[in-house]
Amino acid sequence: MLKTNQKAPAPVALHKKRLITLINVAKGSLRLDEAIYRGMLKHATGKESLRAMNLPELEQALEVFKQKGFKPTLNSHKKRRLSPAAGSSKVASIDKIRAIWITMGHHLVIQDNSESALDAYVRRMTLRSHITNNQTQGVDATAWMTEPQAYKVLESLKNWHKRVLIERIIARGERLKMNEKGTQPAAYESIVAQYEGHGYE
Repeated sequence: MLKTNQKAPAPVALHKKRLITLINVAKGSLRLDEAIYRGMLKHATGKESLRAMNLPELEQALEVFKQKGFKPTLNSHKKRRLSPAAGSSKVASIDKIRAIWITMGHHLVIQDNSESALDAYVRRMTLRSHITNNQTQGVDATAWMTEPQAYKVLESLKNWHKRVLIERIIARGERLKMNEKGTQPAAYESIVAQYEGHGYE
Protein backbone atom coordinates (compact mmCIF):
# COMPACT_ATOMS: atom_id res chain seq x y z
CA MET A 1 0.00 0.00 0.00
CA LEU A 2 1.33 3.47 -0.88
CA LYS A 3 2.24 5.72 2.03
CA THR A 4 0.74 9.20 2.01
CA ASN A 5 4.13 10.84 1.42
CA GLN A 6 4.93 8.65 -1.58
CA LYS A 7 4.21 9.65 -5.14
CA ALA A 8 1.84 7.41 -7.06
CA PRO A 9 3.40 5.49 -9.96
CA ALA A 10 3.32 7.58 -13.15
CA PRO A 11 0.61 5.49 -14.87
CA VAL A 12 -1.60 5.78 -11.77
CA ALA A 13 -1.07 9.54 -11.63
CA LEU A 14 -1.96 9.76 -15.31
CA HIS A 15 -5.12 7.72 -14.70
CA LYS A 16 -6.12 10.09 -11.88
CA LYS A 17 -5.61 13.04 -14.21
CA ARG A 18 -7.82 11.42 -16.86
CA LEU A 19 -10.52 10.67 -14.30
CA ILE A 20 -10.52 14.29 -13.12
CA THR A 21 -10.79 15.43 -16.73
CA LEU A 22 -13.71 13.07 -17.37
CA ILE A 23 -15.56 14.13 -14.23
CA ASN A 24 -15.22 17.78 -15.23
CA VAL A 25 -16.53 16.88 -18.69
CA ALA A 26 -19.42 15.02 -17.03
CA LYS A 27 -20.31 18.11 -15.03
CA GLY A 28 -20.65 20.12 -18.21
CA SER A 29 -22.34 17.35 -20.18
CA LEU A 30 -25.00 16.84 -17.51
CA ARG A 31 -25.34 20.63 -17.04
CA LEU A 32 -24.95 20.48 -13.30
CA ASP A 33 -24.76 23.63 -11.21
CA GLU A 34 -21.97 23.88 -8.66
CA ALA A 35 -24.09 22.98 -5.62
CA ILE A 36 -25.55 19.82 -7.18
CA TYR A 37 -22.15 18.82 -8.56
CA ARG A 38 -20.43 19.19 -5.18
CA GLY A 39 -23.31 17.37 -3.51
CA MET A 40 -22.93 14.42 -5.86
CA LEU A 41 -19.19 14.25 -5.17
CA LYS A 42 -19.71 14.36 -1.42
CA HIS A 43 -22.46 11.74 -1.52
CA ALA A 44 -20.23 9.40 -3.55
CA THR A 45 -16.94 9.85 -1.70
CA GLY A 46 -17.42 12.10 1.33
CA LYS A 47 -15.27 14.75 -0.38
CA GLU A 48 -16.21 17.79 -2.45
CA SER A 49 -12.82 18.32 -4.11
CA LEU A 50 -11.49 16.08 -6.90
CA ARG A 51 -7.91 16.98 -5.98
CA ALA A 52 -8.46 15.60 -2.48
CA MET A 53 -9.67 12.23 -3.78
CA ASN A 54 -7.57 9.12 -4.19
CA LEU A 55 -7.89 6.76 -7.15
CA PRO A 56 -10.77 4.57 -5.83
CA GLU A 57 -12.74 7.68 -4.84
CA LEU A 58 -12.32 9.21 -8.30
CA GLU A 59 -13.51 5.95 -9.84
CA GLN A 60 -16.54 5.95 -7.52
CA ALA A 61 -17.31 9.56 -8.42
CA LEU A 62 -17.13 8.89 -12.16
CA GLU A 63 -19.40 5.88 -11.72
CA VAL A 64 -22.07 8.12 -10.17
CA PHE A 65 -22.02 10.44 -13.20
CA LYS A 66 -22.16 7.44 -15.54
CA GLN A 67 -25.26 6.24 -13.71
CA LYS A 68 -26.81 9.65 -14.40
CA GLY A 69 -26.29 9.15 -18.13
CA PHE A 70 -22.76 10.39 -18.79
CA LYS A 71 -20.87 8.37 -21.41
CA PRO A 72 -17.14 9.04 -21.02
CA THR A 73 -14.86 9.55 -23.99
CA LEU A 74 -11.67 11.55 -24.32
CA ASN A 75 -11.77 11.77 -28.10
CA SER A 76 -15.34 12.65 -29.00
CA HIS A 77 -14.10 15.28 -31.45
CA LYS A 78 -12.39 12.73 -33.66
CA LYS A 79 -14.05 10.75 -36.40
CA ARG A 80 -13.18 7.18 -35.47
CA ARG A 81 -13.54 3.90 -37.29
CA LEU A 82 -14.89 1.25 -34.92
CA SER A 83 -13.85 -2.39 -34.82
CA PRO A 84 -15.98 -4.91 -36.73
CA ALA A 85 -18.13 -7.47 -34.92
CA ALA A 86 -16.37 -10.33 -33.15
CA GLY A 87 -16.05 -13.52 -35.16
CA SER A 88 -15.42 -11.77 -38.45
CA SER A 89 -11.63 -12.15 -38.41
CA LYS A 90 -9.74 -14.77 -40.40
CA VAL A 91 -7.30 -15.11 -37.47
CA ALA A 92 -8.87 -15.90 -34.08
CA SER A 93 -6.29 -13.87 -32.15
CA ILE A 94 -7.40 -10.71 -33.92
CA ASP A 95 -10.84 -10.87 -32.29
CA LYS A 96 -9.10 -11.18 -28.90
CA ILE A 97 -6.84 -8.22 -29.73
CA ARG A 98 -9.85 -6.06 -30.58
CA ALA A 99 -11.68 -7.10 -27.40
CA ILE A 100 -8.68 -6.23 -25.21
CA TRP A 101 -8.15 -2.92 -27.04
CA ILE A 102 -11.77 -1.92 -26.41
CA THR A 103 -11.52 -2.96 -22.75
CA MET A 104 -8.31 -0.93 -22.35
CA GLY A 105 -10.28 2.07 -23.57
CA HIS A 106 -13.03 1.43 -21.02
CA HIS A 107 -10.36 1.22 -18.32
CA LEU A 108 -8.80 4.48 -19.59
CA VAL A 109 -5.47 2.78 -20.21
CA ILE A 110 -5.65 4.22 -23.73
CA GLN A 111 -7.46 7.36 -24.84
CA ASP A 112 -8.73 6.06 -28.20
CA ASN A 113 -9.98 2.48 -28.52
CA SER A 114 -11.14 2.79 -32.13
CA GLU A 115 -10.04 0.44 -34.91
CA SER A 116 -8.07 3.30 -36.46
CA ALA A 117 -6.01 3.71 -33.29
CA LEU A 118 -5.51 -0.06 -33.07
CA ASP A 119 -4.30 -0.10 -36.69
CA ALA A 120 -1.70 2.53 -35.78
CA TYR A 121 -0.52 0.43 -32.82
CA VAL A 122 -0.35 -2.71 -34.96
CA ARG A 123 1.63 -0.81 -37.58
CA ARG A 124 4.21 0.26 -35.00
CA MET A 125 4.47 -3.22 -33.48
CA THR A 126 4.82 -5.07 -36.79
CA LEU A 127 7.24 -2.49 -38.16
CA ARG A 128 9.42 -2.94 -35.07
CA SER A 129 9.40 -6.69 -35.69
CA HIS A 130 10.24 -6.28 -39.38
CA ILE A 131 13.17 -3.97 -38.71
CA THR A 132 14.94 -6.83 -36.92
CA ASN A 133 14.61 -8.82 -40.15
CA ASN A 134 15.98 -5.99 -42.32
CA GLN A 135 12.49 -5.06 -43.59
CA THR A 136 10.96 -1.58 -43.39
CA GLN A 137 7.23 -2.18 -43.88
CA GLY A 138 4.73 -2.87 -41.10
CA VAL A 139 1.18 -4.18 -41.43
CA ASP A 140 -1.19 -1.28 -42.14
CA ALA A 141 -4.40 -2.86 -40.84
CA THR A 142 -5.22 -5.12 -37.91
CA ALA A 143 -7.21 -7.45 -40.15
CA TRP A 144 -4.18 -8.12 -42.35
CA MET A 145 -2.00 -9.68 -39.64
CA THR A 146 -0.83 -13.26 -39.87
CA GLU A 147 -1.25 -15.60 -36.89
CA PRO A 148 2.38 -15.14 -35.67
CA GLN A 149 2.05 -11.36 -35.93
CA ALA A 150 -1.30 -11.37 -34.16
CA TYR A 151 0.09 -13.53 -31.35
CA LYS A 152 2.94 -11.06 -30.70
CA VAL A 153 0.56 -8.09 -30.68
CA LEU A 154 -1.89 -9.94 -28.42
CA GLU A 155 0.78 -10.78 -25.84
CA SER A 156 2.11 -7.22 -25.97
CA LEU A 157 -1.35 -5.78 -25.27
CA LYS A 158 -2.05 -8.23 -22.46
CA ASN A 159 1.29 -7.44 -20.77
CA TRP A 160 0.72 -3.68 -21.12
CA HIS A 161 -2.86 -3.83 -19.82
CA LYS A 162 -1.96 -6.19 -16.97
CA ARG A 163 0.99 -4.03 -15.87
CA VAL A 164 -1.17 -0.90 -15.64
CA LEU A 165 -3.99 -2.66 -13.77
CA ILE A 166 -1.54 -4.19 -11.28
CA GLU A 167 -0.18 -0.73 -10.49
CA ARG A 168 -3.72 0.59 -9.95
CA ILE A 169 -4.76 -2.35 -7.76
CA ILE A 170 -1.67 -1.86 -5.59
CA ALA A 171 -2.36 1.89 -5.43
CA ARG A 172 -5.86 1.09 -4.12
CA GLY A 173 -4.25 -0.77 -1.24
CA GLU A 174 -5.60 -4.16 -2.27
CA ARG A 175 -3.79 -7.47 -1.98
CA LEU A 176 -2.89 -8.53 -5.51
CA LYS A 177 -4.10 -11.90 -6.74
CA MET A 178 -1.15 -14.27 -7.21
CA ASN A 179 -0.61 -17.50 -9.10
CA GLU A 180 -1.07 -20.85 -7.36
CA LYS A 181 2.54 -20.94 -6.18
CA GLY A 182 2.31 -17.38 -4.91
CA THR A 183 5.47 -16.44 -6.77
CA GLN A 184 4.10 -13.89 -9.26
CA PRO A 185 0.89 -12.05 -10.18
CA ALA A 186 -2.02 -14.15 -11.41
CA ALA A 187 -2.83 -14.57 -15.09
CA TYR A 188 -4.08 -11.67 -17.18
CA GLU A 189 -7.75 -12.66 -16.97
CA SER A 190 -7.60 -12.89 -13.16
CA ILE A 191 -6.02 -9.46 -12.84
CA VAL A 192 -8.69 -7.92 -15.09
CA ALA A 193 -11.39 -9.62 -13.01
CA GLN A 194 -9.90 -8.31 -9.77
CA TYR A 195 -9.73 -4.78 -11.14
CA GLU A 196 -13.29 -4.82 -12.44
CA GLY A 197 -14.51 -6.40 -9.23
CA HIS A 198 -13.82 -3.07 -7.58
CA GLY A 199 -16.89 -1.78 -9.40
CA TYR A 200 -15.26 0.38 -12.07
CA GLU A 201 -15.69 -0.28 -15.78
